[in-house]
This record gives sequence, C-alpha cells and structure tokens, in this order.
Amino acid sequence: MRTKTNRLLLLVLTMLFAFNITAQERVYIKEALSVEPGTSKTNIYFTLSLDASEAEERFCAFQLDIVMPEGLEIEYTKAGKPRITMVKPGIYPSYIDYNDEGEEIDVYPHSLNVSEVNGATRVIVYSANPDEELRYFNDKSGDLLKVYIRPSAYLKPGDAEITLRDVSFSKLDATGNTTKEVRLAGITAAANSSVALKVSATNKYSTAIIPFDVETIPAGLEVYSCNSTSGDNLILSRQNAIKAFTPYILYAQNGFEATFSGAVDASKYNEMVTDGCLTGTVVPYEITGNEGHYVMQNKGDGPMFYKVTDAAFSIQPGKCWLTLPAGTQNFSSFRFDRTTDVEEVKAENGKVKAVYDLNGRKVENPVNGIYIINGEKVLVK
Repeated sequence: MRTKTNRLLLLVLTMLFAFNITAQERVYIKEALSVEPGTSKTNIYFTLSLDASEAEERFCAFQLDIVMPEGLEIEYTKAGKPRITMVKPGIYPSYIDYNDEGEEIDVYPHSLNVSEVNGATRVIVYSANPDEELRYFNDKSGDLLKVYIRPSAYLKPGDAEITLRDVSFSKLDATGNTTKEVRLAGITAAANSSVALKVSATNKYSTAIIPFDVETIPAGLEVYSCNSTSGDNLILSRQNAIKAFTPYILYAQNGFEATFSGAVDASKYNEMVTDGCLTGTVVPYEITGNEGHYVMQNKGDGPMFYKVTDAAFSIQPGKCWLTLPAGTQNFSSFRFDRTTDVEEVKAENGKVKAVYDLNGRKVENPVNGIYIINGEKVLVK
C-alpha cells in the first residue's frame, strides 16, 4: 500500500514540476491577523486562499513551500507534524458515502502531504481519484489551507511577512504555472510581549535576554551582569532592574518561574546584543568553537560556563553566552562570583557601615576589587 501511495505522489510531483509558465493565479492571506508575541492562546491560524479567476481552467493539485519569519513558527501536532489542514467544505470536491452505521458522510478525494524541506514547510495537495471531475477543484477561487501558528515572545513588533516559494498549480494534462517566490502580508505582531523566565532549583543559574524593561525584580530572583573575570571566576554585578535587549545571568537559590509582560519598543529591537562579557540572542543562533565562546552547562559539578571547542553549539532565543578576549581564554570553564554594587548596600544615612577584604580584614579605603560590605560580597569600581 505504501508503495502504491509513493508512486502516486511521485506522479503528482512530476506533474507539478513539468511546467514553468508565468503565474496568473494569486495566493494570499484571507484575513488580516494580529498576534501577541509570547501568548499562551491556542488555535491561532491564518488562511491561505486562491484567486485564479483569470486562469483558463480550474486546477486539480498544487504545491508550495511556506517560509516563516523569525519569531513566528508553524505549530506542531502531537504526532510531530506541522499543523496545516485543508479548508473543508470549500474549493475541494467531495462525494457522499456511508459509514459503518449507514450514516451519510462527505468524502474528499484530495490528500494533504506536509513535510520539512530545506528550512521550509512543503505542502502538496493532490487527488488520485479516477473520476476526473473529483480531481478538479470546484472553482477557480477559494480557501486552500489553514496554517496554525505560534508567535514567539521575541517576535519583532510590526508586519510579519510570510514567504511562499515554488508555488505550483497543475491541471490533469500537466500544464499550469509556477511562481518561484511570493511574499504575503496580513499578519501583524503587537507591540507587547510575554516572556516566561525559569531557573531550575537544581541548577540555580540561568541566562536571559527579554524584549522589554522590568523595573522591579521579584523576590527570589537575582539578576546579574558580567563585565570582568578573576582567574576562573566570573565577576557578576547585581542589578536592580532588567533592561530591554540586555543579556543577563539569573540566580535563584530555590528555583524560580514566572511570566513577565511588557511593551516592546521596536526601535530598540536587536536580534543579538553584547553587553560586557555576555551576548544574548532573540533568534536561533549557532556559535562555533575556538572563538572564545563559553556556554552555560551542568556537567555534574554544578552550572558553569564551559568553553565551546570543535563542535558548534545551538543557542535558543532568549538565551546568552559568554565571550572573552584572547588573554582570558586559558580556562576551560568559569565559575560564578556574585557581587553587589556598592550603591545597593549603603546604610540608611547613605554611608557604608563596614568594609572587609575576602580574608575578613577591615579596610578603611577600599580600591577597585571585591570586598565584604554590610555582610554582602561587593564589587568596588
């Protein structure tokens, strides 16, 4: 059975690629759709429709490759397939049959085949029914597909353009037309986003870069920047707020999980940002070895930044990595040395109570370095 199906599909593919005539039909997004980046809503979809009113004949099959913009993804089914469905009833022909209970049911001869090809989602719709009339579409125009999507928390505000490649419509005599690329408008990303931050209780550390400001950091979560190293220690400076498009290291003694929401300023949007020793990305990115890059991992001794060697390492959107200059790349890994800015530990009268070095000796006039101030480890600049 599989062999027969494969032969039919091969026949259709041969028919689809047997021509190369200027396209007259038009594929478009049926209705404008506004999406909210990072939303937890489900069943978000856009409809691809066909306007082939100027074509000489109706078509019987088509193929197209869908390329989504960064931050907008096609949803997957539980079976691991892109969630794309044919629009029924509509342009596709059907006939009446009966189920085992003798009830009338609509049967659609056209089949849908979806696969991933070269970074795109390929859709093929065809019918192998021997009745020619059941292989042709009902009309020259109508709705073709529902494409279910999921907007990432890092989707850039504004228009999100969908690209269709190798759009091909065919007739039974293997004539028709093809278009190499079509860019479709109709989807807009709202200027606000929701980002879920999580620090596991086991690792206690994580990284993050988010597309909006967070003025108040909730209890249980600590946020750090990193601008320097000391031996194989990263000197972390504690922050009292999160700035948009800025890479950070997160710390939570008992783990942390929360969703933050905020307004996104499109003028500040950057796919990749470096601040101090940290670089964060809001799009999928791959870093290569031997370039001074370190990624956070837990290899059994707790989380640390480990040097990326020969193999490339994939960074997910919203995560960060460490990049150090050549003179500080002598270590295969770096541990964390959390510090607090001296401004955060002043007494009520605005003065620092007491300053000690790391050996517990009192220091009257601290210079640049790490000290114990009011019971906290502090980086003095």
